[in-house]
Amino acid sequence: MALHYVYNTPFDQLIWDVGHQAYPHKILTGRRDKIGTIRQKGGLHPFPWRGESEYDVLSVGHSSTSISAGIGIAVAAEKEGKDRRTVCVIGDGAITAGMAFEAMNHAGDIRPDMLVILKRQ
Repeated sequence: MALHYVYNTPFDQLIWDVGHQAYPHKILTGRRDKIGTIRQKGGLHPFPWRGESEYDVLSVGHSSTSISAGIGIAVAAEKEGKDRRTVCVIGDGAITAGMAFEAMNHAGDIRPDMLVILKRQ
C-alpha cells in the first residue's frame, strides 16, 4: 500500500518479481472484486499482466527478472527525459538467482535512478 501512496503510479513504475507479491497490488489497483478469480478461466492472471491493468508494467511469470527489467525501464525513462521513478520488488529467494545478482552488479556500474526493495518472506 505504501508504494502506491509514495509513488505516482501508474506513471512511476512498480515492478513485481513474482505474482504472489502482487496480489495486494491487484486489490489496490481496481481488481478487488475479481481477486477471487485468480487461476480461474476468464479470471485474473496469477501474475502481473500488462493487458489486465495499466498498473502492471510487465507481464511476468518467472522469478529473478525484476531488477534487470527495471534497469531497462529506468534507463529508457532517463533517455526520454521522463521524471519517472522505477521500483523493483524482489523476494529473498529470488535475489539468490544469478540473473538477479548480474542485474545488481550492472546497476552498480551504470547507477540507474531505480530503487530495489528486498522483501523478506
